[in-house]
Amino acid sequence: MSATDYGLIGHPLGHSLSPFIHESLLAAARLNGTYRLFDLEPAELPSAVPRLLRELSGFNCTIPHKEKIIPFLQGLDPAAARCGAVNTVSRGIGYNTDYAGFLQDCPSMAGHNILILGAGGVSRTMAFAAAASGADIWLLARRSEQSEALAQAVRNRHECRIRCPANLAEWLSEEPFNQPEPRPSALLNGTPLGLWPRTDGLPFPPELLTHFNWVYDTIYNPVATRLILAARSRGIPARSGLGMLFAQALLAEKIWHPNAIFPEAALAAIKKHLTRKVLEQFPLTLVLTGFMGSGKSTVGSCLAEILDLPLTDLDHEIEAASGRTVAEIFAAAGEPVFRAMEQQQLSRLLRTGRSQILAAGGGALLDPAAEALVRQNPALVIYLDTPLPLIRQRLGGGEGRPLLAGQGDDRLESLFWQREPRYRALADLRIDGSGSPREIAAALAAGLGFEGETA
Repeated sequence: MSATDYGLIGHPLGHSLSPFIHESLLAAARLNGTYRLFDLEPAELPSAVPRLLRELSGFNCTIPHKEKIIPFLQGLDPAAARCGAVNTVSRGIGYNTDYAGFLQDCPSMAGHNILILGAGGVSRTMAFAAAASGADIWLLARRSEQSEALAQAVRNRHECRIRCPANLAEWLSEEPFNQPEPRPSALLNGTPLGLWPRTDGLPFPPELLTHFNWVYDTIYNPVATRLILAARSRGIPARSGLGMLFAQALLAEKIWHPNAIFPEAALAAIKKHLTRKVLEQFPLTLVLTGFMGSGKSTVGSCLAEILDLPLTDLDHEIEAASGRTVAEIFAAAGEPVFRAMEQQQLSRLLRTGRSQILAAGGGALLDPAAEALVRQNPALVIYLDTPLPLIRQRLGGGEGRPLLAGQGDDRLESLFWQREPRYRALADLRIDGSGSPREIAAALAAGLGFEGETA
C-alpha cells in the first residue's frame, strides 16, 4: 500500500458503491489514488486500525465500526463527538461526514414534526441533525430501549422535544398530529426495510403516508424503494439516500485533500452515472403491469432506451418457449395451462441476475403465487394506469386477445373493472398511462430516480 491508498472498513461489506464514488472523485480532481474494501470483524479492529492508520492516507468506516473505532483514534471532530459516531478517518482523527452530508441532501427540517424510523447508526445521525434544526422528533423502533437510549443521547446535546412512541397507534395519538393546523411533517427511514435484495420490504404503512409533507429514505439501493414509490404515487415528494451517500463521500475527499478542486461539471457527471451504477451493481427487475392495451410494451421500449436496460416481453418469452402464439395456447390448452406457463417464465426471468424491464401480460401478476414470485426477488411493480376509453380505442375489436375474442365491449369493461383494484394493490408506483409512450417513460424514469432523462 502507498500514501495514495484509501479504503472502507466494515463487516460484512458485500456490494459497495464506495470504490466507484471515491475513485471517480479522485479522477475528477486529477489526484492519484486507489480505494479498497477492508472487510474486518469487530475483533480485528485492535490490530487492524493501527496498521491502516500507518499505511493508508485515509479511510471510511461503516457498520458495525462507526462507534467501535473511537477508542483507537487520537481525537474527534465536533460532528463526530456530537453524534458519537465516526465514518471518516484522517491522520488519526475521526470525522462524521454523514451528518453534514445528510443536512446537505435533506430538505429543511426547521419547524417540522419529524418521525424517524429505526434507532441505529443512520437514524442516530438523522436524530441529531433534526434536533439541531429545531424540529420536534419522534423515534419509532422495534426495540424501545434502543430508541430511548438514542433519545437521551440527543437530549444531552440539544434542547428539543423528542419522544419514543411504543407503536404506530401511540404516535398517531400524539397531540401535534391532532391539531386543527398541524405543522409540516416528514418521515425519515433509517431501517434496512426495502434494501436490495429484499426490495419487498416496507417500513411504514403506505396508507399513512398522507400524514407527511415529504419522505426521506436513507436506502440508496434501489434508488427508489417501495417506500419512496408509495409516496410519489400519492403525490408526496420523496428522496433516497443516494444524494447523502455522494455528499458524505465528497466531504471525506475534501478532508483528505483540503486543497483539491472538484469541478462542478465532473461532480454532476459522477452523480448521473451513480444512479446507473446502482442498477448495474444491484440487479433489479422493473415489472410493468396494467390492462391489455395499456402500453406496457411500447412504454417499456422507451424506458429501456432511457435507462439503457434490456426489455423483455413476458408473452414473447412464452411463445418462444412453447413454439406457439398466445392465442394458439389458449385455443388448444385453455387459460389454466397458459397461466402455468406464464408463471414458469416469470420465475425464470426474475432470476436472471441482471437489471431489466419486464413487460408482463395483463393477467400475469393477478394470481397470488405470481405476486409472491415478484416479492421474493429484487423487483418493483409499476402500474400503467390507462383510462378505459383509451384502452377501448387501442384494442378496437379485440383481435389477438383471447380473453376478448368474440365477446364484445361488455366483456372488456367487466374484465377491466374486475382487474383494476388488483393492479392498484400490486403497484409500487402508479403512472398515468394516457400520454405518449415517451412522455410516460420519462415520467416513469423520474419516478424511479432518473430525473431529467428522456428517450
